[in-house]
Amino acid sequence: MSSEDKQPSEPVGDGPEQLALIRESVRKAKVPKAKPRTWRGAALAKELPVARVMVNKGALHLDQFFDYAVPEELDADARPGVRVRVRFGAGAHRVRGGRREGGGLIDGFLIERRAESDYQG
Repeated sequence: MSSEDKQPSEPVGDGPEQLALIRESVRKAKVPKAKPRTWRGAALAKELPVARVMVNKGALHLDQFFDYAVPEELDADARPGVRVRVRFGAGAHRVRGGRREGGGLIDGFLIERRAESDYQG
């Protein structure tokens, strides 16, 4: 191998500029792309703000419906017969302002929209 065939030890060209491009792409990647997982504090639908949902949780809950608040952003999409994913199973220890929060996401079906909930908790 001759000295003419040797590759330069440092890259020729725009090393610092490429590093700057990488840094900028990393900064952009840190920006969250997903919406928050909670609708707490979101404005409710103006008309019929409560959705009655039948959750798909096995034979124990086939005859029970559960009420969920409908955010204004989902008002047009929340129609009877639509499949939804709701949080279910928070337990009594996660009650904030009379509402249970938390639990795992499970599938369900929106049965009807109502003006008020029957739940008094």
